[in-house]
Amino acid sequence: MNIRVIILLFCLIVLVDGKKIHRFRLQRRSHRHHKIPHPHLHLQFRNALRRKYGYTPLRTVNAVNVTSEPGKGAVLVEPLINSYDTNFFGVVSLGDQPFTMQFDTGSSDFWVPSSHCRFCIKQCGNKFFRESKSKSFRSSGTPFSITYGSGSVKGMVASDNVSFGDLKIQNQGIGLVNISDSCSVFDGIAGFAFQQLSMTKSVPPFQQMIDQQLVEQPIFSFHLKSGSSDGGSMILGGSNSSLYYGPLTYTNVTEAKYWTFKMDFIKVHGKGSRHCKSGCKAIMDTGTSLNVGPVLEVLHLCNDIGAVYNDTYKLYTVDCASIPQLPILVFGIAGKEFYVKPQTYVIMYANLCFVGLMDLLGLDHWIIGDVFMRENYVEFDWARRRMGIAPAV
Repeated sequence: MNIRVIILLFCLIVLVDGKKIHRFRLQRRSHRHHKIPHPHLHLQFRNALRRKYGYTPLRTVNAVNVTSEPGKGAVLVEPLINSYDTNFFGVVSLGDQPFTMQFDTGSSDFWVPSSHCRFCIKQCGNKFFRESKSKSFRSSGTPFSITYGSGSVKGMVASDNVSFGDLKIQNQGIGLVNISDSCSVFDGIAGFAFQQLSMTKSVPPFQQMIDQQLVEQPIFSFHLKSGSSDGGSMILGGSNSSLYYGPLTYTNVTEAKYWTFKMDFIKVHGKGSRHCKSGCKAIMDTGTSLNVGPVLEVLHLCNDIGAVYNDTYKLYTVDCASIPQLPILVFGIAGKEFYVKPQTYVIMYANLCFVGLMDLLGLDHWIIGDVFMRENYVEFDWARRRMGIAPAV
């Protein structure tokens, strides 16, 4: 099956519950990949997550040195990292230049490639920022380095105007990337976590929207779609009750750095016992495709699902023909149960079907990624430091 890349490049202004909000259309790259993944994909993805969340990476594999610029150092390249082709993106303008951006609640910075990132341009085919074409561009000369679930980047801090559709942020702090160690289907990242996490020491984009009074409410929301003709939407300035069923269930943010909360439990419906049954720390991260957890908990959950460990890929797999008969995953949050169907949590690569649960050695909490959010609408309330969750339409 060919990879389907759905690109919707516009932002809609709509009235919801009598209030003006901004519905920003997302694009989705299908996870139904037509190629068999590289055997080292699991290690690259795990290492990227380990770096993102402050753990020491495991051994590096299949790496080559690529010179970014003659005489100006090298980057370590680990190919084939695209987070299983299940990320969601949108187009944002920086200095009136459009870029395809990943919206990441697991980071706080805004960055794009600069004209000096030869690897980004020649190897990855990313768009790059042309400083000379923006009258509002300002450079600080301060260096930065950031690690994400898809790799790491280095460059210089600057500022410019950033537009999310018709929402124009003045003097947004940005990172211009000179060195990157991996390719992605997006050009850059727009972080939606709190400022404490910022590696460029910049005010995050959504905090800027609030400070500059660009949004009606200090709230943004994600409605991610599975198996549809578009990727869903990110809503800036509120929520849209037509995109979810019933009332939102709220859970407080326990640490205003990541969107951290207490998860009551996770289990397989009708089988086995609850895991994280006394409650555990979890992070809601739109920049991570899978649900990632402690080794033993992932092992027991996958056993309850009926998945088997694939030693080549170091991931759990199921028979693709069995997907309709597999059990539902249940997440307990704030006293309510939220569900993820097997058609959503199984990632298909040609004739290989991986369970969207990954273990991470040393991890003592859960990272709740797009596998969960493709079934559940999530509202992020910046001012009240809480999240509202409901089954998505």
